[in-house]
Amino acid sequence: MVQESVYLAVWLLGLFGLVGIVSICVARLIIHDSRAYDEHFVWKRKLPPE
Repeated sequence: MVQESVYLAVWLLGLFGLVGIVSICVARLIIHDSRAYDEHFVWKRKLPPE
């Protein structure tokens, strides 16, 4: 029984670790996203110099 609890704890730590990493990456993407980046790299528009 103790071995199963340890096995479950390791799996849960791994799962929460992966979810945390994905959450951090998505938050970083949202924070650094901008319309100028999208126009330059996604839509391939030429922007006037600011």
